[in-house]
Amino acid sequence: MSSKLRKNRRRAVAAAAAAMLIGSVLAPVQAAASNGARASAGLAERTAAERPADSLAPPVTAASRQNAAEAYSIVAIGDSLTVGFEHGFTEQSVPYGYVERVYEQALFQGLRAEYANYGVLGLTSAGLRTWLEAAAAGDAVAAADIEGADKDPRAGTILAHTGQLAEKLKSADLIVVTIGGNDFIPLAQLIMEGGRSDVDALMDETLKQYEASVEASVRLLLEMNPKASVVLADQYVPVPKIGDYLDDYNKLSGEAAKLREALERIADKETSAGFRVALADVAKAFDGKALIYTSIGSGDMHPKQPGYEAMGKAFAQAVWGEYRTVRPRPAGVPLSIVVGGKELDTPNKPVVKNSRTYVAMRDIADATGAKLVWNSRTQSATLTLDGRSVVFAIGAATALVDGKAVPIDAPAYLQKVGKELKTYLPLAALSEALGFQVVFRPQGKIAFINK
Repeated sequence: MSSKLRKNRRRAVAAAAAAMLIGSVLAPVQAAASNGARASAGLAERTAAERPADSLAPPVTAASRQNAAEAYSIVAIGDSLTVGFEHGFTEQSVPYGYVERVYEQALFQGLRAEYANYGVLGLTSAGLRTWLEAAAAGDAVAAADIEGADKDPRAGTILAHTGQLAEKLKSADLIVVTIGGNDFIPLAQLIMEGGRSDVDALMDETLKQYEASVEASVRLLLEMNPKASVVLADQYVPVPKIGDYLDDYNKLSGEAAKLREALERIADKETSAGFRVALADVAKAFDGKALIYTSIGSGDMHPKQPGYEAMGKAFAQAVWGEYRTVRPRPAGVPLSIVVGGKELDTPNKPVVKNSRTYVAMRDIADATGAKLVWNSRTQSATLTLDGRSVVFAIGAATALVDGKAVPIDAPAYLQKVGKELKTYLPLAALSEALGFQVVFRPQGKIAFINK
């Protein structure tokens, strides 16, 4: 390959690393759900048995919260990585990024969790600082006021909720942040143009401004909510660690290391003052995996699903010291069920009928800790827990919830399991009647039942 062609290929990759595709239109991203209960072990995967040195101490679980019934609130704020943007997204695309995975990890911990995503495409660290200053002061802002936000067609709608953002930040248990990629686009452009002699000077100045903005943003977050845990991501290098790209990779890796050092200074300063600030080691997770974890081969530096999973793992490690998943499901098992942080392990597989999930009566009673009484004469099951009661009769279109008849569209029925007939109850109706929150996550086909 000629030196000119190699140079052009390197420039193309560097250009792709700078290109955020931030002009694409996404549907507004904001979600909330709630649940919680006991934390438990026994899940298929834990990536670390102990909390790493740079994670929050101690990790928050349902068992460690004084009031497990209170929602564990997660607020995400930042750039397109917080949005969960992927190559090829359209207005109809539904993100499933690192934020959603952090939320799921809270559910795995048995926490009654909810989350709100305030990601803005194109946002810079200076823009984040200005936005948080406005939130703290109770001021209104527009896209033109926030550096980088004008690249996001949703920005006007998102920024109109700055007052709501402030309230959520003040009550958040966990705040997760990705910011900085857009700050360094001029640097990538310099590399693309071969202006290596100017890179160091530009990098030093950009890093200085970045560190000042991020430090101010973290301080604003902690002033609004001193009890919150704040987790910041470092920056991964979206350039392949191979062949013709190795020089650019090495250069950008060196700069990413400087950025990490800046974040470590910020985290160390705040933790030494008694606050809970940690870093998610995203750069390490992506090292040498740009072609697997990102769409750089298609000219877009954003993560693909494996990349967002790696980010989710990095954040979960920083918060809880582990990343949980369910066991592989045998053939014919439609979904996994996790109750209070513990995966339901039973030979009686759940059944989906008419888009409703059913589980064996005894299995769900044992998992939730409910007292179960079966009346063979009336063919009905009574479950009680914490002063609540619910009665399901086989085939009945209503259930008795605390003595009141409530219509249900998923009646209990008898399911043949081997040579036996097992009573199967509607999972959602039962759990909600007993005061549990049911959250179904379609990506992993997991139903979380938490108190």
